[in-house]
Amino acid sequence: MSTNQFADQPWYIWAEHVVVILGAAYVARKLLKGGLVNNITRLTIDAAQTLPGAKQMLEKQQEEAIKDIQKQIFAETEADEYIMDEIPNEGLPSEKVMEILEFWRNKEEGYRTGKAFGGIYTDYEDVEELEKKALALYCDSNGLYPTTFPGLRKVEAEVVRMACNLMHGNAETCGTMTSGGTESILCAMKTYRDRGAAEFGVTKPEIIIPESAHAAFIKGAHYFGYKLVYAKIRDDWRVDLDDVRRLVNANTVMVVGSAPSFPHGVIDDIEALGDILKDHPQAGLHVDACLGGFILPWLQQLGHLKKDFDFAIPRVTSISADLHKYGFAPKGASVVLYKNNSYRKHQYFSYLGWSGGLYCSPALQGSRAGGPMAGAWAVFVHMGKKGFHESASHYHAAFTTILSGVNSIDGLHSIGTPDACTIAYSSDDLDIYKVADAMLKRGWTVNRLQKPRCIQLQVGSRRNFDAQGYVDALRESVVDVRENPKDFEGGLAGIYGLANTLAEAQATAPLKEILAGYM
Repeated sequence: MSTNQFADQPWYIWAEHVVVILGAAYVARKLLKGGLVNNITRLTIDAAQTLPGAKQMLEKQQEEAIKDIQKQIFAETEADEYIMDEIPNEGLPSEKVMEILEFWRNKEEGYRTGKAFGGIYTDYEDVEELEKKALALYCDSNGLYPTTFPGLRKVEAEVVRMACNLMHGNAETCGTMTSGGTESILCAMKTYRDRGAAEFGVTKPEIIIPESAHAAFIKGAHYFGYKLVYAKIRDDWRVDLDDVRRLVNANTVMVVGSAPSFPHGVIDDIEALGDILKDHPQAGLHVDACLGGFILPWLQQLGHLKKDFDFAIPRVTSISADLHKYGFAPKGASVVLYKNNSYRKHQYFSYLGWSGGLYCSPALQGSRAGGPMAGAWAVFVHMGKKGFHESASHYHAAFTTILSGVNSIDGLHSIGTPDACTIAYSSDDLDIYKVADAMLKRGWTVNRLQKPRCIQLQVGSRRNFDAQGYVDALRESVVDVRENPKDFEGGLAGIYGLANTLAEAQATAPLKEILAGYM
């Protein structure tokens, strides 16, 4: 049996204490980072899965959650007599095909009654009819072949130009149409990564995003090899400028501000972000206006918004903005805009060694559907500034009704003071997910968010949306949950509660299984 010859030495005893203290500090820091309760929860879940039978029990809970989700989503399909699992030997008559499609469109009861949002921002009949005609006219066209389809070259160039002018661009401002906000964001990320490498020698690019930024930036960092750096959020739910200032370094090629953020509807201080980047020429300032790009300018012109967010701020170098939101274009239409072509040129991809010929594409897609491009152009030209002003006024009235209504209900409060587009709200004494289930019981579809747990509403400009009716239903729902809490023990409140607990604890494996079931 060996003995430690130094065990009685004072220096050894002190060293031993130092090692123990440092070890304890390391463990404490690991536990406290991200929240003590969250980390204990995660460690408990991880440890529990190693116990006999515990893993099977957790998997059973996951399966039950997935079944509940599928029941909510797929209930209507059980009575479907036309489930096509392979191409039929003989095709159905066109009349029968349309009958099936129309049957399923008529299932959209929530949307038809104005109680479900579904990413539909307008229900103006004249706009919808015009869109359908433009889509049909250009349904077989392809933006990959500009010489074959010169009309697409025209409408894309003019939509981009109109968008640049609307957002205070100048003659040098330019851009590209894309299929949606995610593609616009990914295009900008590709641009700044390649610009950083080509012009500043950055080989380990970093992107700084607010913790509230859209998940598409996280997807893009995964795709393009960025180091993803999160900036904290202040108590008003806007990005913490001091934290951004601390995080910027020579590898930072892109900094993001939201206008507004999807979760909470607040606009980051874009001008202050620009000031932070004055001495960092390698870093582009990207404004994610996918949500607000085609409503905020009209609100500015009507006097409802005093903040600048776009190219009116000299340091802004790019903007993503979805045409298929408040621009009322058909789904699959967005723009990514740049300060000038010295930025946009890095977005393009070209390959000269292919046996199929010289290859070049402006965005992520190869083939690019012409229908949404033509539809976006048609809506812009048809609506005009007058039509968009009227629509923005209608939207603003609904937005203010909802915001004031939420804050007038005992037990509810908005998350911060939203600027536009979305309103998130929570409660200090109620399970807000149960309130969401109570709203669902009354026919209203709502978004359930996390960090913090809250309900969110996207406000469009739809004539069939009854803003006061929403507030009245919300008030009834709060009373219902208070008086009958046991009626809301299961349902989506239970599923979202479990998912939120797992997300906060970063217990990703079981949560990913639940999300996969949703897909």
